[in-house]
Amino acid sequence: MFQPNRRRFLGLGLGAAVTPVLMSILNACQKTGGQATGGAAAREIKFSHGTGLCNMPLFYSAEKQLFEKYGFKGSAALTPLASDIAAQLATGQVEMSVIPFTNAIAAYTQGASFQIVAGSGIEGLILVAKPEITSFEQLRGKKIATFQADTLDVVVYDYLKNAGMTYDDVEMVYFGDSTELLNAYLSGQVDAVSHIEPYATKAQTETDGNVLGDGTDIYGQGYPDCVLAARNELIEQEPDVVKDVIRTFFEAEYEIENNFEEAAETTVGKYYKTDLESVLAAAQAQPPGVDIRDKREFMYSRAESMKELNYINSSPDENFVNFDLLNEVIEESPELWERVDVKANV
Repeated sequence: MFQPNRRRFLGLGLGAAVTPVLMSILNACQKTGGQATGGAAAREIKFSHGTGLCNMPLFYSAEKQLFEKYGFKGSAALTPLASDIAAQLATGQVEMSVIPFTNAIAAYTQGASFQIVAGSGIEGLILVAKPEITSFEQLRGKKIATFQADTLDVVVYDYLKNAGMTYDDVEMVYFGDSTELLNAYLSGQVDAVSHIEPYATKAQTETDGNVLGDGTDIYGQGYPDCVLAARNELIEQEPDVVKDVIRTFFEAEYEIENNFEEAAETTVGKYYKTDLESVLAAAQAQPPGVDIRDKREFMYSRAESMKELNYINSSPDENFVNFDLLNEVIEESPELWERVDVKANV
């Protein structure tokens, strides 16, 4: 764990990752690395990713081989730390990513070459505190643990701001992975934790803690967390591949919505380092959601909080979110869109 330094986050993760020399080397490797030595292997798309339920469309699709229906393989890259999600996408180690949209904002505003093309999971940003803490006011002087520059970090800032408080009123403690973050709270190292599902449910049930907020009271129902991002060269050179990934995510969303237990059994252990009961209990708190076309301005508005936190100097431009391919998929394959539960109000 480490103590907060807003600019240290940039230096450790993305600042070093997107230097021009490294970008050129990795991009060159990317152009040759996807070809099979024998010329017979199927096209493969690698994704960086997080560890929350908002990543389930990717994990489920990979395990059920849903991508193969469209003639390519999709795989989840090894992404050890939360900061690696954006770094792998920004440097071209992967072509696509399921990424918290605030991490995407931080990388994009440093010059990374990608766009958000669809959603993956909605809601599920949950702040759990020890049983004796029942309000945000009671967090004054207390330790709050989360991931830095993540949606989980920004939601804490927004809650405190809404309560007339700032980060000067609390002690933020940042961790690198979901298990470490959960264990810090369970062991009593911190007083509260801002975590994703299914780990937030585990934190609450194991300690009989209080859920101080889940984001819906300040952000509204259906706010996005993880989004689907693609590198610009993939969008420009192989738009049909990106569209087929979106189609696959719609198929996964439908299957997850209609048989979450099977989806949980398919992904727990390998992707979710917790027990099956916690995953099942968390099902409703962070559902899949691909169609987030009505949440574009919400994502841009959170950039203002990131500027106030000194994570970024400027807001992302209009190209950061590009739902053109999502719109085409919905127009071309309406049957996939019509049967899912989460639909944008557009």
